[in-house]
Amino acid sequence: MNRRLSHPSPLLETIGVAALYTFAFTALLSTTTATAALWILVGLFLFKVPKAGFPAAQWLLWPWAALLGYLILRTIAASLDRPEWAAYHLDGLWGWARLLLFPAVAWWCGGDETRCRRLLGVALAGLVVGMMRAVDLHTLESAWQGMRTGFHLRIVAFGLYAGTFLWALVCFTPEFFQARRFKPFWIALWSALLLLLGQALFFTQSRGVVLGFGATALIITIVVFMTRTTDLFRPIPVSLKRGLIVFWALLIGITVVNRPLLEKRWNEEKDTFLHLKSFDFNQPAQDSTGYRAHLYKFAFEGILAGPIWGAGPASSKRFIQESGRETLKSPNWKGELQWWDHLHSTQLEILFHYGAVGAALWLWLYVALFFGVQRAWKQGALSLSLWLFSLASLIYLFLWALFDFRSLHPDWRFFWNFLIGLIASGPMFQSTSSSGKDPRP
Repeated sequence: MNRRLSHPSPLLETIGVAALYTFAFTALLSTTTATAALWILVGLFLFKVPKAGFPAAQWLLWPWAALLGYLILRTIAASLDRPEWAAYHLDGLWGWARLLLFPAVAWWCGGDETRCRRLLGVALAGLVVGMMRAVDLHTLESAWQGMRTGFHLRIVAFGLYAGTFLWALVCFTPEFFQARRFKPFWIALWSALLLLLGQALFFTQSRGVVLGFGATALIITIVVFMTRTTDLFRPIPVSLKRGLIVFWALLIGITVVNRPLLEKRWNEEKDTFLHLKSFDFNQPAQDSTGYRAHLYKFAFEGILAGPIWGAGPASSKRFIQESGRETLKSPNWKGELQWWDHLHSTQLEILFHYGAVGAALWLWLYVALFFGVQRAWKQGALSLSLWLFSLASLIYLFLWALFDFRSLHPDWRFFWNFLIGLIASGPMFQSTSSSGKDPRP
């Protein structure tokens, strides 16, 4: 999948590629550096595309353009409806619109699978470096004793990032197990990273992360073992199936080791969950299940009030504060009560702010990515590993988003633009011929 578009300036090309790798390494490590690198990519993209051309990827550009147009129009309508909230709506638009910068990342990836694999490795290195910087013996001891941790990131968000890179390791198992040089080293590295990220995933003690990751594991396992291909030159590698078996063995083993943590986490809010039918919405919540009950009720009421167009892009915290409901407060790390700033579900956030129309446009973009990846693989523009990783990432991201919301935070925005840009790049350039390079390290 080599890019065939011309690039007249080698210097700008070098700067763009350097910014791309910098962005990959710092996306989950340094907000300032990642911001600078991303905007360099966008700026050079806007400068070079008119000269170099853009792939004829209408399957992606139509939903992208429709969604961006709707975000702008909905902001204008909301600002005209409540002029005193215009600044809040504009701020909300700025947050949501920056999630649509991924075509620039995809263009710089260029449909080059070798580059995509290297970028994944660089991004994983950035995540591990961040973990190592944040960890010490006290942190590890506290985690083993039951204290939740996301290392240098928010707990639930870290579960998404660690889980996604776990899928990268699993889906690219053949590249590790069939390495032509230093094969024992690559297999040892694969095993070590699998154990590290697997245990780190359990340290989050996030029920949404565990459920989403487990469901994705079942789906991907079924896909691998049930997929049949008529292409004799692209069979499902035996090493991938063996890698999945090893993955399941490690997953079960880590689950057994962490059983006390899991039981503690699931049991501490069991009573609230079992008695949701009689939950008193007039009383403040005492646990995360109760917080979600209050927030989901507020979200559903807001969605029913504006089911088609939504309430507007201003942050959820503005609407929560305006409601004046003391039950929508929770204690911060100092023990002080403060308003919730999100609704604890990305899908509910989209429906609340942009209504059924906005949700349908986001879903159109997401489904387009799925079908684009599937079509590119069938046409030979994607390797099995990158195809499977793309599917696993999209499935896991969607399931994870049911239980939390981070879309307007810098780390999530960087991660989203990086991941979706990398996933979209192959299908965007699928008309180019295969590079023919051996993907093994």
